[in-house]
Amino acid sequence: MSFLRQVAYNVLFIAAFAVTWPYFAWRLRKRGHVWRDFWHRLGLYGKSLRDGFGPQGVDLWIHAVSVGEVMLASVLLRQMRETRPELRVALSTTTQTGYRLAKRMSDERTFVFYNPTDFLWSVALAFDTIRPKMLILVESEIWPNYLWCAKRRGIPVCLLNARLSPRTEARYRALRYFTRPVLSLVDLVFAQHPSEIERLVSAGFPSEAIFPVGSLKYEVADLPDDSDPASQWWPKIGWGEENLILLGGSTHAGEEAILARIYKKLLEEFPHLRLVIAPRHAERGASIRDLCENLGLTARLRSELGEEGGEEKGREATFIFPPQVLILNTTGELRSAYRQADIVFIGKSLRAKGGQNFIEAARVGVPVIVGPNMQNFSFLAVEFLSKGGLIQVLDEFALAQRLRELAGSSERRAELGRRAQEIFSTNLGAGKASARIIDGYLEKLTPLAK
Repeated sequence: MSFLRQVAYNVLFIAAFAVTWPYFAWRLRKRGHVWRDFWHRLGLYGKSLRDGFGPQGVDLWIHAVSVGEVMLASVLLRQMRETRPELRVALSTTTQTGYRLAKRMSDERTFVFYNPTDFLWSVALAFDTIRPKMLILVESEIWPNYLWCAKRRGIPVCLLNARLSPRTEARYRALRYFTRPVLSLVDLVFAQHPSEIERLVSAGFPSEAIFPVGSLKYEVADLPDDSDPASQWWPKIGWGEENLILLGGSTHAGEEAILARIYKKLLEEFPHLRLVIAPRHAERGASIRDLCENLGLTARLRSELGEEGGEEKGREATFIFPPQVLILNTTGELRSAYRQADIVFIGKSLRAKGGQNFIEAARVGVPVIVGPNMQNFSFLAVEFLSKGGLIQVLDEFALAQRLRELAGSSERRAELGRRAQEIFSTNLGAGKASARIIDGYLEKLTPLAK
């Protein structure tokens, strides 16, 4: 039965790939570099990578699909190399942005490449070339051929910072005849919260494999960041200490208009209030600026200040007339900008579903408001809400009320920020716990390569 299941999956996967390949090829071409390292997708690698893997293989193969997952992987590597500096790691990723970030971690013991597509032959070739002692999949990257190939070679599989969205859970249950035997092949599952255990078991993961170690997202938010890019250009905006800063982080379509309308109304009561909008997709910056100007607000783009606030051709070193609204249409600066905020609203929670990560704002002690849709961060939201470190609103009207309340009370802002920071601090430690368990597994295997 298992053999028939594998045959059926591979036939269906090839058929689905043939149908969808033109669309994905178009997307790759649109982003550029469509053929760069294309052979990695087939499990074929150049001489430098093959020499790096060597005849002895690596200790860990970590697969992290994109930027967020690569950051989680970096936390694990940082922890493991405190006790095992000789650890040899193959780090694969799917997206170009994830690859660029992963390449910063590349060294003589860390080998970065694109993951093989889940064809049986490409995955088998990758395993035979990389020869890992353990396979680590980050969050929700469950690919059947990866698990089958690992099991045939006696390689244990770990799911790091396991995430099971309601949509994925429903899909697993609907296809349980197929998915349960696949999920049962995972040897270690690091759950982000004890409340997740029942859902993970129900989906098909073996109960004895699940360890509730906590969320690595706290560790990612706590990674040192000495660059603080926002501090370089923030003084160039022209706002002073008397200004109160409302920041909308990772907003989605529709939410910017809501924030702008509320902000315009609040200006009547709080004339020193200023608004920063950081859209999830930076390329929407110009349209958001136009939206604000159509409402009668003065708005400027962060990119108009040039690189790190310095003067560039066609750009200003400072705004002569400070705007009421700043659009953060650059990437990699939101975490730093949170330090400048007095109140934060987290997007994809009011007009879109799923929510966005709010703990980077909680880390710096800023009061945080979210909408009703926090499905992707449900257990984090529940914990912060139960301990008074987060405000959740149902609609635009409730958001306006809460923002007015916070804008008018520095004591309330300070109390919410303090609670959020305390909750954040008490949830650190998932990186150490994950590294300790994996280290124990490695001890049972052949000695580490040196």
